[in-house]
Amino acid sequence: MAGRGPAPKDNAVRRNAVDLSHLEGDEDVPDKLMKLFKRDGYSVATQRWWDTWVESDQAKSFKATDWQRLQMLAPLVEAYYRRPGHNALAEIRQNESLLGATVTDRMRLRMNKVNDPSKGSEKPDKLPENVADFELYRQLGGA
Repeated sequence: MAGRGPAPKDNAVRRNAVDLSHLEGDEDVPDKLMKLFKRDGYSVATQRWWDTWVESDQAKSFKATDWQRLQMLAPLVEAYYRRPGHNALAEIRQNESLLGATVTDRMRLRMNKVNDPSKGSEKPDKLPENVADFELYRQLGGA
């Protein structure tokens, strides 16, 4: 059998909870950080880039330092739109990745709408009527 180590148990359960405290937007971020500094000096493309970040789901969990990172990145994005180059694009991609720009980045950061505390708990209090309780089935002598 290929793979590392012994095969997992058939009834393996992951019991360590995922810490999502980094996604809580409990810090009051000044409004001035969420507005593009000297917006009129930027091209429409850079303004659209900024607006996309402001309206994104992950922006709801941004702290002041995250907004500061975007403010620092805006001139680089502007320079890229004026004269595209692979070095500027690589730097933009790396910084955006740290903020959760792509699906893969959000998976790595464990960001998703399911983990949103405002949505409620993932696990119901009790099973619906038409769902079998496998633990009870095993206790009664089932497989």
